[in-house]
Amino acid sequence: MKINTITLLSAAALFAPVALNAQEAAPAAEAAPAAEVSAPAAKTDEGLQVKVNDKATITVSGYVQAQYYWSDSDQNSGDANSGFSIRRAAISAKGKIGDNWSAEVGFEIDGGNGGGTLDDAFVDKAVISYTSEYGKLTGGYQKTSFVLEEYSSSKTALTIEHGVASRFFEKHSAFSSIVSRHGGIWWDGKVSLGDKYNALKYSVAITNQYSEDFNSDDNSGVAFFGSIGYELKLDDMKIELGLNGAYNPGNDDETTNSGAAPYGAVYGLEPYAKITLGDFTGIVDVIWADGDEDAGIEDGAFGVNVTAAYRIDDIEPVVRLSYVDVGDNAGLGTGVLKNVPKNSSYQDQETAFGIYIGANWYVNKNIKVSAGYEFTSFDGGDKDDDFANSFRLQLQAVF
Repeated sequence: MKINTITLLSAAALFAPVALNAQEAAPAAEAAPAAEVSAPAAKTDEGLQVKVNDKATITVSGYVQAQYYWSDSDQNSGDANSGFSIRRAAISAKGKIGDNWSAEVGFEIDGGNGGGTLDDAFVDKAVISYTSEYGKLTGGYQKTSFVLEEYSSSKTALTIEHGVASRFFEKHSAFSSIVSRHGGIWWDGKVSLGDKYNALKYSVAITNQYSEDFNSDDNSGVAFFGSIGYELKLDDMKIELGLNGAYNPGNDDETTNSGAAPYGAVYGLEPYAKITLGDFTGIVDVIWADGDEDAGIEDGAFGVNVTAAYRIDDIEPVVRLSYVDVGDNAGLGTGVLKNVPKNSSYQDQETAFGIYIGANWYVNKNIKVSAGYEFTSFDGGDKDDDFANSFRLQLQAVF
């Protein structure tokens, strides 16, 4: 997406409240004072909210993450990899239109190879939703519910980067087709089991087969996603048990067997559990995926993330264990660690285990400082055991 397009869309999101107010105020000027048509912008927990009229509001929000990183590996023959990065810069606008309709669009710039240019900005989310007493119907482009760390918000994450288990499925040449953003239709529902603190929630989706792409060209096939979860709230304890599922049948007539869409079928299951008890948060996430040989998959892959955090006033120590076993597939690849030195590759290793130890400092509602160290070991395959070290310091501002 070109810089002119990004600039125009961002400007439209920011000036939309002014244009809509003008449209509403003009015919109503004789019937009512302007104060009854619109209200000044107000800061809410979701962002800057502008009331267009009694039935329409626009909320603009965003966040920036500035990061310093240092990483080294025993495979690296040169200096350690270190530097400063704008890890993410994101902005979104959400419009409530009437009693049931809403729309949201968001853009993000990541600190990757193309960081620093708007040409490499991408659409994070673009959806239109209708909410009724039975649930919410959504159409557009957004993340699917597979790999918990990936579809959870980065601004509320307990750790600075994803674990090796999540990153393997996100980056693998075939498994990535059931992860991250897709274009499609979603239905989200919730069933009360006696009272509002005891509920069953579910989601189903039919999407295109291509991840990270909503272009309709060469994209006649569909993929399927679903999740079911149980929520229980008791005083200061909240428990959520869930299961995510994904199935991409592939389409060998119209794809190039890339990570965006495979020739053959790819499928996965992901049970997870979350618990909050007072100031304690615990998360267990198990990921399993497999597929056809036509998709380039020789064996099923398994991963698990276990995260625990305990907040003491404004400080929150965090520990995460992450493990992945790729089975008989072609190794872990090069993307399982963020910012690892470029000449470090774990293509021949079959398993990885990482332990992250860090802390978050909540300066106020909008500012968070995070620091974390992670040690990762790599085993199996034809090469000797390897390891990598990384340290990160991140400043986050939410508006």
